Amino acid sequence: MPRRPIDTTELTVGRPMRFNAYDARGNLLLCLGQVIGSEAQRETLLQHGLFYGSEEECRGPLPPLTPVPVPSPLARLLGARRELQALLADPAPVDFPGTLAGIAEHVCEACRVNPDVALASMLLCTAGPYSSRHAVNAAIACQLAGAALAFDAGELAGIVSAALTMNIGMFDLHDTLVACEGPLSDAQHAAVRAHCQLGVSHLRGHGVTSTTWLDAVHDHHERIDGSGYPCGKRGAEIGQAARLLALADVYCARVSARDCRPPLQPTQALRWLFLNEGAALDEHLAQVFIKTLGIYPPGSGVRLRNGSIAVVVQRRPVGHQPIVASLTTHDGLRLRSPIRRRGDVETHAIAEVVDLSTLGLKVSMEALWGSDAAD
Repeated sequence: MPRRPIDTTELTVGRPMRFNAYDARGNLLLCLGQVIGSEAQRETLLQHGLFYGSEEECRGPLPPLTPVPVPSPLARLLGARRELQALLADPAPVDFPGTLAGIAEHVCEACRVNPDVALASMLLCTAGPYSSRHAVNAAIACQLAGAALAFDAGELAGIVSAALTMNIGMFDLHDTLVACEGPLSDAQHAAVRAHCQLGVSHLRGHGVTSTTWLDAVHDHHERIDGSGYPCGKRGAEIGQAARLLALADVYCARVSARDCRPPLQPTQALRWLFLNEGAALDEHLAQVFIKTLGIYPPGSGVRLRNGSIAVVVQRRPVGHQPIVASLTTHDGLRLRSPIRRRGDVETHAIAEVVDLSTLGLKVSMEALWGSDAAD
C-alpha cells in the first residue's frame, strides 16, 4: 500500500484527524476522527507519522474539514477546572508546562469572549472540587485585572499559570482544609506554611522555568507589611505578579462557601480587600482589582428598589449601575424567564445585595447570558 509523510497543513491542534496515521512499521498512532490534543502530539505525528492509502487518496485533494463546535466561554472554564484537577492529581504528568498552557489559554479565551460570564462563573458555578475551582477562579481574576493593568502578554501568562498552580504544594490537603471547622492541627499548619516553597519545587520538577510563574507561587502569601510567609518579605521585595495573585487568592476564597461558613458577598469581600487589609495588600492594585470586577460583580444577587430579586449580568462604566436581570416580580413571584433591567432607571436600581441560595433561587446561566453560558 502506498504511503507518504504527513504534511504540516494536515494537522491542527484541537481538530480531528482526517485519516489514520501510522508509524513506519504500520502501527496505528492516531485514528480517523480523533482530536489532536496538544502541540507536542502534533509534532510527534509530523516526525513519525505516515499516511497509508491508495494512490488517489495520497495524491488527491484532502476531504473537507468537519466544522468543530467552538466551546462557549463557560464550557471552556468548566473544562479548565476538570483538566486542572486531573493534571494536578497526576504524580508524573507528561509535558506539564504545555498542558497547563492549554488550560490557561481556555481561561484567557473565555475572559476575552465574555468577561462577564467568566466573572459570574466564580459566584454561580460552585460544584466540583474546591481546589481546582478556586484556582481557575483566581486565574480569571488575574487575567482580567492583569489586562486592565496593561501587563505584557508574557508576564500575564505567567501570573495566570501561577494562579492555576499556586496550591500545588498542598494539593492533596487543600480540600480537606476547606472542610475543617476547627483550628488546624500542628501538622496541617506546618503543611500550609510550607506549601509555597514546596509548590515551587514541584513546578521546577515538572519543567517550569518561568521566573514570573515561580516567583508568584513562592510569594503569593507574602504581605507588604511583612506579616506574610514563607520569608516575611516587605514592600518592594514582593513582585507585582505575587501581589496581584494575593488579591485574587484572598477575594476568591472569601466569596466561596465552606463547610464552616457561608460565602461572603462580593461587595463585602471587595470592601474588605481595600479597607481592612490596605496595609497588607497592595492598595493601588486593590483599586484596579475592584474597578475591574465591578462594585457589583456579574453573578451577584441583588434586590432592586421595586422589590424584585435580580442577578447582575453586565458591568458598566464607573458611576453607572450595572445591567441586571430580574428573577422575580416586585412582590416575589418567580418569573418564567429573566427580564433585563437598566440600573439607571430608578425603580430598577440596586437597593441591596442578597444571597440567592438562602432565598432558594436557582440561576440558569444560559437563561441569563445565552449561548456564551451553555455548558
